[in-house]
Amino acid sequence: MEIEVALADDIARVKLRGRLDTHGVDQIETKFTASIVPGGRNAVVDLSEVAFILSMGLRMFIAVAKALKRHGGKMALFAPQAQVSDVFASAALSAVVPVVRDEAEAVGIVTAQ
Repeated sequence: MEIEVALADDIARVKLRGRLDTHGVDQIETKFTASIVPGGRNAVVDLSEVAFILSMGLRMFIAVAKALKRHGGKMALFAPQAQVSDVFASAALSAVVPVVRDEAEAVGIVTAQ
């Protein structure tokens, strides 16, 4: 699992690549959380190169979204592949974290008042 984080316009733009299974989450969770939560930054997360997700990945997104909310920030996920999107739908993830088609829509969600 790989993670890239870029800060621009007070938004953390996160790109994830690989599989969000137990091993993948273990590899990136600390950096993912530390990159966005402490500063209460708004974050958009590109999932276009995440091919697989298990409950550990869902838990990570939910925990970070809740922590961000406590710090005054928002997070939106965008561009999930079909398998990942199906898992999100089954788990009703969008009730906690917005999941949208593209980066522009994600940025719009996190910057809306």
